[in-house]
Amino acid sequence: MGMASEYFDNGSSFFAISPLSINPAFLTNFALFERYPHKAGTFRFRCLLKDTRDVESSRLMALIENWETVYIHKREAETYKAYIRDNIEFIMNHEAISEEQKTNTLVALSSEVIKDAFSLNFSSKADMDHLVENVEKLVSKALGFISDIKSLKGLAGLISHDYDTHTHSIKVGWLIAVFIKANPELFDLTEGEELKELMIEAVVAGFLHDLGKVKIPRNLINKPGRLDNIEHILMQSHTTYAAALLFDSPLSRRAMATILYHHENEDGSGYPCGLSGDSIPLMAKICHIADVFDALTSERPYKKAKTPFQALTIMAGDNPFLDALKTFESEAMENTRIPLTAVVRDDYDAKLRRLREREMLEQEAAKRVEARMKLRDKGMSHCFDMELLKRFIMTINQSESFDLSGLL
Repeated sequence: MGMASEYFDNGSSFFAISPLSINPAFLTNFALFERYPHKAGTFRFRCLLKDTRDVESSRLMALIENWETVYIHKREAETYKAYIRDNIEFIMNHEAISEEQKTNTLVALSSEVIKDAFSLNFSSKADMDHLVENVEKLVSKALGFISDIKSLKGLAGLISHDYDTHTHSIKVGWLIAVFIKANPELFDLTEGEELKELMIEAVVAGFLHDLGKVKIPRNLINKPGRLDNIEHILMQSHTTYAAALLFDSPLSRRAMATILYHHENEDGSGYPCGLSGDSIPLMAKICHIADVFDALTSERPYKKAKTPFQALTIMAGDNPFLDALKTFESEAMENTRIPLTAVVRDDYDAKLRRLREREMLEQEAAKRVEARMKLRDKGMSHCFDMELLKRFIMTINQSESFDLSGLL
């Protein structure tokens, strides 16, 4: 059934779009509405155009220039989303569309693609091929925008928001794109198709670097507090899960290595393989920097978001308690029981005594988890290639949205 010429609605049946997102050279079949105030709590939505294919592109262009905001009925949401997927490159390259609008469009579309990836049952190679193809197609079309240093103005608007796995993956890929575009000499490249292919590989890896979290229990992913030792180890398994899930996919070996090794530390204290120095692939090192930067600048239920300056100060700082931190990390890896520091005596109730002892064990373990997190914030320079981190700081400092001059 087609759209009516007008609706009276409280607004919940429609969503606003920028007319500039409509590509006159690629028309499709959805209706556009304008909105007027009506009675209290309702609006009048009057149809401007029932089918964009009914008007010549030159005429549509003239109309677009005069419209500030138009609305689409939610019944046609899927048609519009498909249209945006096909025209994302047009939107990202449109000079009249603001950085904020481009960012919102890109994040909304990318989030859908990432969510589709996380909801996949991974039962067939065809599913994996389709997933990688969709992500590569999106990245390829958006690459010109997200690799431009000016786009960091849009990304900066996402800093300090609540942590979300899907948005986090997008931001990591975005930061990787900007970094590689600004530092192509690291890969002995300058411009051309070879650099573009490498950037697409790297950004796709950034978008999918946390895919292994689909195998981590939901209650652990969404836990409002810090992870205990066992949970910490379970969470660390997401890198190997991701590599296993993507093993038969068409991803390049370089992209696979980035996903598998993006938590390796420069001093060999990372996971899953304890690689160090030059043993860690360059692209994985870059992904690691982008990953930690976004994690530190994101809000969590148990911690406030760091500012970009604070986050990079921690990342570049030497940790005076590194030996203690490594001890705590080793303890978590070995999952050793915490020895009791006192004996609880209760001659009347053995069950109560055992319960109290268990409480003491859990309290002591919680203290060590808390200490491990606090120690980590004292400095993380042992985790990163310092030359790469310096380049990262210099790169994002080029954006007017980040002032990191005090770190340089």
